[in-house]
Amino acid sequence: MRVFDPEPICCGVCRREATGLGYAPKGGKPILWLCEEPDCISLGKAVFHMPPKSLTATENHTLQDAGADAGAYLERLGKFNLSELSEKEWGNFLSTILNSYGENMRKRVAAGTAPF
Repeated sequence: MRVFDPEPICCGVCRREATGLGYAPKGGKPILWLCEEPDCISLGKAVFHMPPKSLTATENHTLQDAGADAGAYLERLGKFNLSELSEKEWGNFLSTILNSYGENMRKRVAAGTAPF
């Protein structure tokens, strides 16, 4: 779902913290705020103009990618009960999800392939 906030909150591509950078096709239009990641800046226009159904499908596939990467992290640890993770492991697990989502969203949008 596109997020058109009046102030930058999260990047419209990778969902990380947005900065004062954004994309809008014309003055007075909503702004898709972006982070400082060069790929997010270059992909902002594509995300802004994606049909909602296509964007939602892309986001859903990207969440699955992030989940698979987080599952692989747990497999490397040999732990599958989240309550058994140390504080550091929990932080790494969450970072894996967040970073994987951003990386995979940028890859999927850049590829421009249908999200199904």
